[in-house]
Amino acid sequence: MKEVAAGTTFSLLLPICVGALFEWATWVTAVMVIVLLTATAVVVLRRRQHHIQQSILAEQWRREREQERAEQHSPPPEPPPAADPPATVSITPVRLPSSVDEIPFAFDGTVHWLAQGYGSGVTHAEPAALAVQAVLKRARQVTELHHPEDSVAAAVVLASTLGQPAPDDTNAVMAWATATKLTVGEEHRAHLQDLSSLRRQRQLDVLRIDHERMVRSYLGEEVLTSVGSTVVWWLAQDRTRVRETVDLIGTLAQLSAAANDAKVDGAFRHLLPEHLRPTSAQHDILFDLANGSSADSNGQTVFVVDSSGTVDSHAEQVNSPDDLLPRPGDEHNVLFGHHLADLLDRHEHSDLADEARHRYGVHESFTKDPRETDADDHTRRGDT
Repeated sequence: MKEVAAGTTFSLLLPICVGALFEWATWVTAVMVIVLLTATAVVVLRRRQHHIQQSILAEQWRREREQERAEQHSPPPEPPPAADPPATVSITPVRLPSSVDEIPFAFDGTVHWLAQGYGSGVTHAEPAALAVQAVLKRARQVTELHHPEDSVAAAVVLASTLGQPAPDDTNAVMAWATATKLTVGEEHRAHLQDLSSLRRQRQLDVLRIDHERMVRSYLGEEVLTSVGSTVVWWLAQDRTRVRETVDLIGTLAQLSAAANDAKVDGAFRHLLPEHLRPTSAQHDILFDLANGSSADSNGQTVFVVDSSGTVDSHAEQVNSPDDLLPRPGDEHNVLFGHHLADLLDRHEHSDLADEARHRYGVHESFTKDPRETDADDHTRRGDT
């Protein structure tokens, strides 16, 4: 209050004295009085607020100090009562399914459990059985997703899963497991090794077969389709062996023909080795064999199959190309000689045609087919 009175007095006297000294107008003195009074009020209010804040802080500090002194001299709080230790039961090795049929895991460990209770005052007669069942159910969900060969990884996942307490299906116990072990029997390990070996061998066999099939397809459908493609393929193996490749064209032609079950193209037969070139006699023999001949030019016996399917295994040996032709002494073969001579004339082999006429006794005047003569005779007889 003293500060308010002193400030008010100063705000009134100072403008009046100064105004009288300098002869200010009355309204100027009044304005100066109002300004000084307002400034004095603002200063007084701020000082009061600061004083109040200091008082509040001092009071808080005093209370905190008193509370600290009280805590230091008060006795420590009593610890909460210790909870009952969990019950435990050991599990002997139990078979758990794996991701492979008939290859189980062997699981064992220690099961811990705490009674939860459910209903109104109702308890289970065998809470240990509930705990073991709950642990085995959770373990089965883990093991059936892992391969027996991954028993180490499966054991880590299983220990992490079973180490977390969880209630059973009836919410009667809270169960978990420690010191878990997951193994695979020796007989099952041997079986897995055999299966793995067979699987790897089968994969290799399949790859080999596919590779062989690919090579056969490549050679049969792209490389050996013609002599030209075969030569190009052979030259691509080593482009520096041009002369050697040229010398092998006959052999490559024979290879291409064999791959396609065909004869060597006539344009390349002269490039075959001497002992593989077909002679004219061999060509005639092949032609005669197609028409039922019984032997080749070397006199070797040939089995002949006639149109009825009968096999003649007693064919006579052929000692010369003439033995392949019908005998000239038979009068029924004159017509054959006539046709043979005409065929040779058509192919511009007049010398051979003359020999055929001489062999079968065909004269120049024999220009008409005997069968045509017989037909004319029958016609005349019919007219008669």
